[in-house]
Amino acid sequence: MMHILVTLLLVAFHAIPSTWAVTCTGCVDLDELSFQQTVERFPYSIVKFDIAYPYGEKHEAFTAFSKSAHKATKELLIATVGVKDYGELENKALGDRYKVDDKNFPSIFLFKGNADEYVQLPSHLDVTVDNLKAFVGANTPLYIGRDGCIKEFNALLKNYANMPDAEQLKLIQELQAKQEQLTNPEQQQNAKAYLIYMRKINELGYDFLEEETKRLLRLKAGKVTEAKKEELLRKLNILEVFRVHKVTKTEQEKEEL
Repeated sequence: MMHILVTLLLVAFHAIPSTWAVTCTGCVDLDELSFQQTVERFPYSIVKFDIAYPYGEKHEAFTAFSKSAHKATKELLIATVGVKDYGELENKALGDRYKVDDKNFPSIFLFKGNADEYVQLPSHLDVTVDNLKAFVGANTPLYIGRDGCIKEFNALLKNYANMPDAEQLKLIQELQAKQEQLTNPEQQQNAKAYLIYMRKINELGYDFLEEETKRLLRLKAGKVTEAKKEELLRKLNILEVFRVHKVTKTEQEKEEL
Protein backbone atom coordinates (compact mmCIF):
# COMPACT_ATOMS: atom_id res chain seq x y z
CA MET A 1 0.00 0.00 0.00
CA MET A 2 2.81 2.40 0.92
CA HIS A 3 4.56 1.61 -2.42
CA ILE A 4 1.39 2.56 -4.34
CA LEU A 5 1.06 5.79 -2.36
CA VAL A 6 4.67 6.77 -3.09
CA THR A 7 4.17 6.03 -6.78
CA LEU A 8 1.04 8.18 -6.90
CA LEU A 9 2.84 11.03 -5.15
CA LEU A 10 5.72 10.88 -7.65
CA VAL A 11 3.29 10.97 -10.58
CA ALA A 12 1.47 13.93 -9.05
CA PHE A 13 4.76 15.75 -8.42
CA HIS A 14 5.80 15.50 -12.06
CA ALA A 15 2.32 16.54 -13.24
CA ILE A 16 2.25 19.73 -11.17
CA PRO A 17 4.57 21.85 -13.36
CA SER A 18 2.38 21.26 -16.43
CA THR A 19 -0.40 23.19 -14.69
CA TRP A 20 2.01 26.06 -14.06
CA ALA A 21 3.76 25.93 -17.42
CA VAL A 22 3.51 29.02 -19.60
CA THR A 23 3.11 28.55 -23.33
CA CYS A 24 6.03 29.99 -25.30
CA THR A 25 4.27 31.94 -28.04
CA GLY A 26 6.08 31.59 -31.36
CA CYS A 27 8.41 28.86 -30.10
CA VAL A 28 8.86 25.49 -31.81
CA ASP A 29 9.13 22.44 -29.53
CA LEU A 30 12.01 20.24 -30.67
CA ASP A 31 13.02 16.71 -29.68
CA GLU A 32 15.85 14.29 -30.42
CA LEU A 33 14.33 13.35 -33.80
CA SER A 34 13.44 16.81 -35.11
CA PHE A 35 16.25 18.88 -33.60
CA GLN A 36 19.09 18.74 -36.14
CA GLN A 37 16.91 18.75 -39.26
CA THR A 38 14.91 21.75 -38.04
CA VAL A 39 17.85 23.82 -36.77
CA GLU A 40 19.72 23.36 -40.04
CA ARG A 41 16.80 24.75 -42.07
CA PHE A 42 17.30 28.24 -40.63
CA PRO A 43 20.24 30.65 -40.92
CA TYR A 44 20.09 31.11 -37.13
CA SER A 45 18.30 29.36 -34.28
CA ILE A 46 18.08 30.21 -30.60
CA VAL A 47 17.15 27.19 -28.50
CA LYS A 48 16.29 27.01 -24.81
CA PHE A 49 16.94 23.70 -23.05
CA ASP A 50 14.77 23.56 -19.95
CA ILE A 51 12.62 21.32 -17.77
CA ALA A 52 9.74 19.63 -19.57
CA TYR A 53 7.13 22.09 -18.29
CA PRO A 54 8.93 25.42 -17.79
CA TYR A 55 7.54 28.39 -15.90
CA GLY A 56 8.79 31.46 -14.04
CA GLU A 57 10.56 34.70 -14.94
CA LYS A 58 13.23 33.21 -17.22
CA HIS A 59 10.68 31.34 -19.32
CA GLU A 60 8.47 34.44 -19.49
CA ALA A 61 11.46 36.50 -20.64
CA PHE A 62 12.20 33.96 -23.39
CA THR A 63 8.54 34.09 -24.47
CA ALA A 64 8.60 37.90 -24.60
CA PHE A 65 11.82 37.74 -26.62
CA SER A 66 10.15 35.31 -29.04
CA LYS A 67 7.32 37.77 -29.69
CA SER A 68 9.79 40.61 -30.39
CA ALA A 69 11.99 38.45 -32.61
CA HIS A 70 9.08 37.33 -34.78
CA LYS A 71 8.26 40.97 -35.51
CA ALA A 72 11.85 41.78 -36.42
CA THR A 73 13.10 38.88 -38.57
CA LYS A 74 12.16 35.68 -40.39
CA GLU A 75 15.73 34.34 -40.28
CA LEU A 76 15.73 33.26 -36.64
CA LEU A 77 14.12 30.07 -35.34
CA ILE A 78 13.04 30.33 -31.70
CA ALA A 79 12.75 26.89 -30.17
CA THR A 80 12.58 24.97 -26.90
CA VAL A 81 13.72 21.51 -25.84
CA GLY A 82 12.06 19.98 -22.79
CA VAL A 83 14.42 17.63 -20.94
CA LYS A 84 13.00 15.01 -18.59
CA ASP A 85 15.05 13.44 -15.83
CA TYR A 86 12.38 10.87 -15.06
CA GLY A 87 10.36 8.22 -16.90
CA GLU A 88 11.76 7.64 -20.38
CA LEU A 89 14.27 10.50 -19.98
CA GLU A 90 12.99 12.31 -23.07
CA ASN A 91 15.61 14.53 -24.75
CA LYS A 92 18.20 13.78 -22.07
CA ALA A 93 20.62 12.45 -24.70
CA LEU A 94 20.16 15.69 -26.66
CA GLY A 95 20.92 17.69 -23.54
CA ASP A 96 24.01 15.56 -22.92
CA ARG A 97 25.18 16.24 -26.48
CA TYR A 98 25.46 19.95 -25.63
CA LYS A 99 26.62 19.36 -22.04
CA VAL A 100 23.48 20.92 -20.63
CA ASP A 101 23.58 21.17 -16.83
CA ASP A 102 20.20 19.79 -15.69
CA LYS A 103 20.82 21.27 -12.25
CA ASN A 104 21.05 24.78 -13.70
CA PHE A 105 18.26 25.17 -16.24
CA PRO A 106 17.68 26.89 -18.59
CA SER A 107 20.62 26.65 -20.99
CA ILE A 108 20.32 28.77 -24.14
CA PHE A 109 22.24 28.18 -27.37
CA LEU A 110 22.48 30.11 -30.63
CA PHE A 111 23.05 27.92 -33.69
CA LYS A 112 24.33 29.26 -37.01
CA GLY A 113 22.71 27.03 -39.61
CA ASN A 114 24.49 23.98 -38.27
CA ALA A 115 23.81 21.84 -35.21
CA ASP A 116 27.55 21.74 -34.51
CA GLU A 117 28.19 25.48 -34.85
CA TYR A 118 26.86 27.33 -31.85
CA VAL A 119 27.53 29.70 -28.96
CA GLN A 120 26.00 29.49 -25.52
CA LEU A 121 24.50 32.36 -23.55
CA PRO A 122 27.12 32.99 -20.83
CA SER A 123 26.00 31.57 -17.50
CA HIS A 124 26.74 34.83 -15.68
CA LEU A 125 24.09 36.66 -17.73
CA ASP A 126 20.51 36.74 -16.48
CA VAL A 127 17.87 35.49 -18.91
CA THR A 128 16.17 38.78 -19.76
CA VAL A 129 14.66 40.12 -22.98
CA ASP A 130 17.41 42.74 -23.34
CA ASN A 131 20.21 40.20 -22.73
CA LEU A 132 18.72 37.79 -25.28
CA LYS A 133 18.47 40.58 -27.88
CA ALA A 134 22.06 41.63 -27.17
CA PHE A 135 23.21 37.99 -27.38
CA VAL A 136 21.65 37.55 -30.83
CA GLY A 137 22.87 40.97 -31.99
CA ALA A 138 26.45 40.27 -30.90
CA ASN A 139 26.62 36.90 -32.67
CA THR A 140 24.59 37.46 -35.85
CA PRO A 141 23.89 40.31 -38.29
CA LEU A 142 20.26 40.30 -37.10
CA TYR A 143 18.75 43.33 -35.37
CA ILE A 144 16.04 42.79 -32.77
CA GLY A 145 15.47 46.17 -31.20
CA ARG A 146 12.98 47.30 -28.63
CA ASP A 147 9.36 46.86 -29.68
CA GLY A 148 8.33 49.71 -31.96
CA CYS A 149 11.87 50.77 -32.86
CA ILE A 150 13.19 50.92 -36.43
CA LYS A 151 16.92 50.33 -36.82
CA GLU A 152 17.45 52.80 -39.68
CA PHE A 153 15.54 55.55 -37.87
CA ASN A 154 17.47 54.96 -34.63
CA ALA A 155 20.82 55.32 -36.42
CA LEU A 156 19.82 58.65 -38.00
CA LEU A 157 18.37 60.10 -34.80
CA LYS A 158 21.42 59.87 -32.55
CA ASN A 159 21.77 63.22 -30.77
CA TYR A 160 18.69 64.59 -32.59
CA ALA A 161 17.74 66.73 -29.59
CA ASN A 162 21.02 68.69 -29.90
CA MET A 163 20.91 69.23 -33.66
CA PRO A 164 20.31 72.76 -34.99
CA ASP A 165 16.68 73.38 -35.99
CA ALA A 166 17.54 73.41 -39.69
CA GLU A 167 19.12 69.94 -39.46
CA GLN A 168 16.14 68.66 -37.50
CA LEU A 169 13.70 69.92 -40.14
CA LYS A 170 15.78 68.39 -42.92
CA LEU A 171 15.79 65.06 -41.11
CA ILE A 172 12.02 65.21 -40.60
CA GLN A 173 11.58 65.52 -44.37
CA GLU A 174 14.01 62.65 -44.98
CA LEU A 175 12.28 60.27 -42.58
CA GLN A 176 8.86 61.35 -43.83
CA ALA A 177 9.91 60.09 -47.27
CA LYS A 178 11.19 56.82 -45.75
CA GLN A 179 7.92 56.33 -43.86
CA GLU A 180 5.95 56.60 -47.09
CA GLN A 181 8.07 53.79 -48.57
CA LEU A 182 7.34 51.35 -45.75
CA THR A 183 4.95 48.53 -46.65
CA ASN A 184 4.46 46.95 -43.22
CA PRO A 185 1.42 48.60 -41.52
CA GLU A 186 2.91 48.24 -38.02
CA GLN A 187 6.21 49.81 -39.13
CA GLN A 188 4.28 52.63 -40.81
CA GLN A 189 2.48 53.32 -37.53
CA ASN A 190 5.74 53.24 -35.58
CA ALA A 191 7.40 55.56 -38.10
CA LYS A 192 4.48 57.96 -37.66
CA ALA A 193 5.22 58.09 -33.92
CA TYR A 194 8.89 58.88 -34.63
CA LEU A 195 7.83 61.80 -36.84
CA ILE A 196 5.38 63.15 -34.28
CA TYR A 197 8.09 63.17 -31.61
CA MET A 198 10.61 64.71 -34.00
CA ARG A 199 8.26 67.62 -34.71
CA LYS A 200 7.37 68.08 -31.04
CA ILE A 201 11.02 68.18 -29.95
CA ASN A 202 11.78 70.60 -32.76
CA GLU A 203 8.93 72.89 -31.65
CA LEU A 204 9.01 72.51 -27.86
CA GLY A 205 12.57 71.41 -27.08
CA TYR A 206 13.89 68.58 -24.92
CA ASP A 207 11.39 69.23 -22.11
CA PHE A 208 8.74 67.62 -24.30
CA LEU A 209 10.51 64.25 -24.04
CA GLU A 210 10.48 64.33 -20.24
CA GLU A 211 6.85 65.44 -19.99
CA GLU A 212 5.61 62.96 -22.60
CA THR A 213 7.47 60.11 -20.91
CA LYS A 214 5.76 60.92 -17.60
CA ARG A 215 2.37 61.14 -19.33
CA LEU A 216 2.74 57.77 -21.06
CA LEU A 217 3.95 56.09 -17.86
CA ARG A 218 0.88 57.42 -15.99
CA LEU A 219 -1.40 56.02 -18.69
CA LYS A 220 0.41 52.66 -18.68
CA ALA A 221 0.05 52.38 -14.89
CA GLY A 222 -3.70 52.98 -15.12
CA LYS A 223 -6.55 50.64 -16.01
CA VAL A 224 -5.88 49.94 -19.66
CA THR A 225 -6.12 46.83 -21.83
CA GLU A 226 -3.08 44.70 -22.63
CA ALA A 227 -3.22 45.92 -26.22
CA LYS A 228 -3.13 49.53 -25.03
CA LYS A 229 -0.23 48.75 -22.67
CA GLU A 230 1.74 47.31 -25.59
CA GLU A 231 1.00 50.41 -27.67
CA LEU A 232 2.15 52.70 -24.84
CA LEU A 233 5.31 50.61 -24.36
CA ARG A 234 6.15 50.96 -28.07
CA LYS A 235 5.78 54.73 -27.79
CA LEU A 236 7.98 54.81 -24.68
CA ASN A 237 10.62 52.76 -26.49
CA ILE A 238 10.58 55.19 -29.42
CA LEU A 239 10.84 58.18 -27.07
CA GLU A 240 13.97 56.66 -25.52
CA VAL A 241 15.69 56.92 -28.92
CA PHE A 242 15.67 60.71 -28.52
CA ARG A 243 17.19 60.72 -25.03
CA VAL A 244 20.70 62.22 -24.78
CA HIS A 245 23.24 62.10 -21.95
CA LYS A 246 23.62 65.87 -22.02
CA VAL A 247 21.51 68.60 -23.61
CA THR A 248 23.90 71.03 -25.28
CA LYS A 249 21.34 72.92 -27.36
CA THR A 250 20.17 75.95 -25.38
CA GLU A 251 16.93 77.88 -25.73
CA GLN A 252 18.96 80.93 -26.80
CA GLU A 253 20.52 78.96 -29.66
CA LYS A 254 17.06 77.77 -30.63
CA GLU A 255 15.72 81.32 -30.76
CA GLU A 256 18.70 82.53 -32.82
CA LEU A 257 18.10 79.78 -35.34
